[in-house]
Amino acid sequence: MYTEFWGLQRRPFDERQSADMYFPAASQQSALLKLRYMVDQRKGLAVIAGEHGLGKSLLTQVFEKQSPTTPVVRLVIPNLSADESVAYFASRLGCPAEALGSNVSVLRCLEEKLAQLQSERIHVVFVVDDAHLLDGHHLDTLRLLSCLNETGTADFSMVFVGRTQLLGRLSHIESLNCRIALRAAVTPLGVTEVLPYVRHRIAIAGGDPAIFQDECEDALWRHSRGIPRRVNQICDLALLVGLADELKSIGAVDIVAAAEELDSTLGPSASAVAA
Repeated sequence: MYTEFWGLQRRPFDERQSADMYFPAASQQSALLKLRYMVDQRKGLAVIAGEHGLGKSLLTQVFEKQSPTTPVVRLVIPNLSADESVAYFASRLGCPAEALGSNVSVLRCLEEKLAQLQSERIHVVFVVDDAHLLDGHHLDTLRLLSCLNETGTADFSMVFVGRTQLLGRLSHIESLNCRIALRAAVTPLGVTEVLPYVRHRIAIAGGDPAIFQDECEDALWRHSRGIPRRVNQICDLALLVGLADELKSIGAVDIVAAAEELDSTLGPSASAVAA
């Protein structure tokens, strides 16, 4: 709606995630480095933890885009049962429908597919989104699946992605927790990263980064606490209001007004959850 007014080719703060919008903030880069190391060194299990709105799923998408020779199988519906999750992984690796009739046939086909990929020197990465929602039985089933690596009959990695409470859940499953080879914490953007983050997205969208004035930095930080999703919501609304008011750029007062409007619409508690 406001793209033409601001000289943009697309919306820079769209809710839909796009790997090309990735901003290399410090904690995200550290987590990405660990994911690459996981594949290079054939590590079995890894955890990426962080609160809502920090870009954990986007991070794994960037990893997938930057690793074209590494097949990534993503589980995005955590309310599947443990058996359904294993069957989903099997189907994504090419197991036919007739092989998914029982747990035994599913496991047999999955083992065969993983062994075939191993013989072709292909390292698969399974990504489990919102893993903090999985119950103990589900997590333990995935732990048993990872045991295929230890027997030498498969070569794959599994990444659990979820909120920080996932770390507490794992600590109560010692047989799984002790097998986690890598842990990465995704944290909010730093004070000096928020404005560059915004300008990066504006530039990727084909606009002039100077749309957001230097004075926006402090206001953006105070009203977002460095949470990217919250930053996106504020800036998206600021651009929309800027269109209505025919502004030439966005200043600190516009950021404050957009943040306060969001809070009045969602309520302080709701906006915190949305962030």
